[in-house]
Amino acid sequence: MVAVCLIGTMMSCHHNQEHATHEHEHEHEHEHEHEHEHSHTHGANVVVFSNAQGLKVGLALEKVSPRPFGQVIKTSAQVLPSQGDEREATAPTSGVLTFVNPNMVEGSAVKAGQTLFEIESSGMADNNMSVRYREAAANYTAAKVAYERKQMLAKDKIVSQAELEQAQATYEAAKAVYDNLKGNFSQKGAVVRAPMSGYVQAIHANNGSYVEAGQSVVTVSQNRDMQLRAEVQPRYYSCLKNIKGVNIRIPGENKTYSLDELGGTLVSYGKAASADCPLVPVTFRIRNIGQLLSGSFVTAYIITQSDREVMAVPNEAIVEEMGSYFLFVKVHDEEYEKRLVTLGATDGIRTEVTSGLQEGEIIVAKGASMVRLAQNGAALDPHAGHVH
Repeated sequence: MVAVCLIGTMMSCHHNQEHATHEHEHEHEHEHEHEHEHSHTHGANVVVFSNAQGLKVGLALEKVSPRPFGQVIKTSAQVLPSQGDEREATAPTSGVLTFVNPNMVEGSAVKAGQTLFEIESSGMADNNMSVRYREAAANYTAAKVAYERKQMLAKDKIVSQAELEQAQATYEAAKAVYDNLKGNFSQKGAVVRAPMSGYVQAIHANNGSYVEAGQSVVTVSQNRDMQLRAEVQPRYYSCLKNIKGVNIRIPGENKTYSLDELGGTLVSYGKAASADCPLVPVTFRIRNIGQLLSGSFVTAYIITQSDREVMAVPNEAIVEEMGSYFLFVKVHDEEYEKRLVTLGATDGIRTEVTSGLQEGEIIVAKGASMVRLAQNGAALDPHAGHVH
């Protein structure tokens, strides 16, 4: 009886041991599968970035497809005032120039017709503005009285039609002289008014200095329409007839503007080069977006039309590390692979990808820097890849 119990106990223990061994092997396989799945999700080049976090930082994706990409001519360009966008005001007479507003400087806002300067010439015997103004006023008054009197006499046929017309001509001439002086006269002498509303581009005379009649004293610019003048090497001349646009980058700004954004158009390009100026000028007309300063230089990417199609991605999508360039390619939902790519030409907004990317793949077009930060955080903390 004891032997039977002992055998039964041994068989029971052996069965429990096999069951425990089987459970241990099953748990080991499950752990191995979990480790395999974990390594798939958190590979060295894969970062987890949740959709919620992407929405928070403005993450944008783009499906890659071939697009036209013409030849790009990168050069510098100067911003110049457009014709008609600036005007000069000149001294109507010779004399001593006085600033109406002593605080007026280049960049000051002015309104059309605003008095900017006074020119005093009362101490000058040959060019006394006060005397000229009084003479013009007297001539105007006399001519007006004579004309009105002859109008009354003409009704009674006392003066001829020829005499009336002569009186009218004298009156209109005197009035024109008087109105001209009146519009440019103050108690101190002549005045210089702003020719249009805008900003003081340049002041050409000092306060208290002597100016000659006809001398330019101020330039006013609306600073609204500008010209962009670029100069390119003659070897690009054959491409210039195919120009379709230009992108510009303003120094100090992390943004590139297209010709459409600037409301611009191509004006012309040079048809010849010389020994004195071996470069070929290309001129665009653009609208000032507020950051363009007349006389300053910008980086220009002149774009030509082409039938060539390439994989071109937004420059915001590209991240650089130690001289190498990467894109974040979506491999699974909320998972992005950091992909090494080779780059080609850029137009300042998009850059050609010559290798490392396939048509139809989805990349992070905006917010790549945030995904990169998440990856760097994951390298330091195993749990940092999970964004909450």
